[in-house]
Amino acid sequence: MSSGIPVRCSDSELYAHMLDILGRLVGFDTTSHKSNLELIHYVQELLAGNGIDSELHWNEARTKANLVATAGPGDGGARGVVWSGHTDVVPVDGQSWSADPFTLRLTQDAAIGRGTADMKGFIACCLAILSRTDHARLTTPVTLMLTYEEEIGCVGARHLVEEMRTWQGRVTGCIVGEPTGLDVVVGHKGKQNHRITFTGEPRHAALAPQLPNPIVAAAALAGHARSRNEEFRTEGPHDDRFDIGHSWINIGRIDGGVKPNIVPESCVVDLEIRNIPAHACDDIAADLHGHATGALRDGMRALSDVAEVTVEQLSDTPSFAIEPDHAFVTFVREAFGATEDPCYVPFGTEAGLICGHAGIPTVVCGPGFITEAHTADEFVALDQLRGCLDRLTSLPLG
Repeated sequence: MSSGIPVRCSDSELYAHMLDILGRLVGFDTTSHKSNLELIHYVQELLAGNGIDSELHWNEARTKANLVATAGPGDGGARGVVWSGHTDVVPVDGQSWSADPFTLRLTQDAAIGRGTADMKGFIACCLAILSRTDHARLTTPVTLMLTYEEEIGCVGARHLVEEMRTWQGRVTGCIVGEPTGLDVVVGHKGKQNHRITFTGEPRHAALAPQLPNPIVAAAALAGHARSRNEEFRTEGPHDDRFDIGHSWINIGRIDGGVKPNIVPESCVVDLEIRNIPAHACDDIAADLHGHATGALRDGMRALSDVAEVTVEQLSDTPSFAIEPDHAFVTFVREAFGATEDPCYVPFGTEAGLICGHAGIPTVVCGPGFITEAHTADEFVALDQLRGCLDRLTSLPLG
């Protein structure tokens, strides 16, 4: 009969080791626009010290890398159970931190620092276990997968999809360690960000009746989005598993014009779509793009041949859903001793790519809470980190 992961140290020693690793991870400033290679090389060395080799999958500029490392019986390229986390963090710019965000601070109850909740706390737990595991005694492999640029659209994970598809038949499932309070999550909404730019002719406002107004066109697009939102609210599709059980378009920014006596040259609309799994985000985006480049551009072109509308997709985080009674969900819940029903969350993760695109059964479960992520003095409760270590080592892989 399989038992938990065989670790060569006591629980207290493993916990102290994890906190040491977390301090190192927080110390690497891996804000999304910066390189993650210092962190990746540290992880490589840490795992190599326990005889675990790592593969790196680079971005085009070779300034960032995904890491994949498998411990245990890897005959035939087996990947077993995957632990997945992203290495990047959101910026600290404009936030009022009480101390250096990239120096870990420990209180009696919490670990404070950028990324502690999202999601270096989970990564530290994984690394502490793998660097102390007697992997010769593992009966099922454990694979660590670390990615880059999750915070700006799951860029690194998207570049790993083709690699992950080759794991079919050789992988049990994946745990994405985003902060869920250690609840087992089986679904979340998707998210896309789009930018739509309206361009006209900057002229004296006395000529305004003869010219297209990009700000007016942008306002019309916002009105179209409002109409669609009301349709989503009243007509659906609906998914009652979520607190807000329908999709939504959020107009997040409208920026254009110089002063009242000049017809604006351009206006930019930044918007976000959050979709339930049964409502394709691409379809919602196509409707918005079609309205902007169709009726609204036609209206502007009726007044000026130089009028233009451009659309750009800035990011894409696919929605995620797995059946609550899927065998892998049951496997994780039983190992973790979960008594509450699997749940659904409104925020996005890489699970939509890992499960929906690469075809790997996936759950989302990690220490901390989303309300603690991305904030000044971001923190994760120490009890959550202890609980994460307990749950991961309880997986019957030894």
